[in-house]
Amino acid sequence: MELSSFSSIFLLFLFAFTLAEVGSVPTYFPGIYQSSLKKNGKTVKPEIPFRSHYFPQVLDHFTFQPKSYKIFYQKYLINSQYWHKGAPIFVYTGNEGDIDWFADNTGFMLDIAPKFHALLVFIEHRFYGESMPFGKHSYRSAKTLGYLNSQQALADYAVLIRSLKHNLSSEASPVVVFGGSYGGMLAAWFRLKYPHIAIGALASSAPILQFDDITPWSSFYDAVSPRL
Repeated sequence: MELSSFSSIFLLFLFAFTLAEVGSVPTYFPGIYQSSLKKNGKTVKPEIPFRSHYFPQVLDHFTFQPKSYKIFYQKYLINSQYWHKGAPIFVYTGNEGDIDWFADNTGFMLDIAPKFHALLVFIEHRFYGESMPFGKHSYRSAKTLGYLNSQQALADYAVLIRSLKHNLSSEASPVVVFGGSYGGMLAAWFRLKYPHIAIGALASSAPILQFDDITPWSSFYDAVSPRL
């Protein structure tokens, strides 16, 4: 009887300890929450082998009103450790988050860079991270958020890549774009829309056909859910 009571108390203690440990583990979320990861009240900045740069980007690539030429500074990261002039340029088409986070979690490009002597470039998506066209007011209204769309983002990448190749005096360097999820959609669309800039695209987990009247919205859950 005493052994049974001791076992019950021990199991109760172990259960309570486990709950305490689980509760102490921070929960991290991808996507738009990436730039808010914190430790001890301070923002965590990943240590990545890249140098940060800022490109003067125009607000609107498709209209000719005076406000279209407003400039904001788009962040991009470069790793030139293995690169030489004329070698390929691998570009990550940034998606919805801080570009440092994506660079810190995209090891594949770093793995293959030595073999291809590639220049690695990670471009931040407009309206995310530090690439805010209207600063702290970027999310204030539909008027400002109207410039947050994939067409403008793809044009940002096209302009930045062409400028970068020109400044590096490496116009002949082939460009391959990479991306995952929404970033993969951007990579695939970039290859389709700007074939004169990118010779190829690697789109990982990219639901490029996941739109109404093309693919049923439930198709992913249909594939991964057990059938009864």
